[in-house]
Amino acid sequence: LDKSIDGPFGSFKKGFRRVCDSLIFSILTPSELQQIVCPEQKLDFEALRAQARYEGYTADEQYIQDFWDILTNAELAEKKRFLHFVTGSNLAPVGGLGRIRIKIQQNGTEPTDRLPSASTCFHILLLPRYSTKEKLQERLLLGLENAEGFGLE
Repeated sequence: LDKSIDGPFGSFKKGFRRVCDSLIFSILTPSELQQIVCPEQKLDFEALRAQARYEGYTADEQYIQDFWDILTNAELAEKKRFLHFVTGSNLAPVGGLGRIRIKIQQNGTEPTDRLPSASTCFHILLLPRYSTKEKLQERLLLGLENAEGFGLE
């Protein structure tokens, strides 16, 4: 996989160095350069929530209020895992999270041990309706921690 992009990346690298020719780029690691080019953004989950759509749920029902409460109070690492889980990227797009229109779709009800799943291409979260907020939080976090994705990290 790495060798398949050598040609196109080589051209990109040559052009990048032509525009940004500096000795500093040769001593920075890729993650340090990323921090300079794309500094840590505030992940505004309220903006994400405002653009969310629902199927099988409504925005004002308690279950969805609990879902957003869990996410907005989560640690930054968990928020990034959620973004990666639903969109395929743990970074906010240019313009912030309000530019993403996720769809939260009901995917079964109790009794279930099913974990949430997602369709990253369409930004769809398939969320079972669990019986309690505690189970919702436990299953959501378990799903995020064990998500494999395409394994191209």
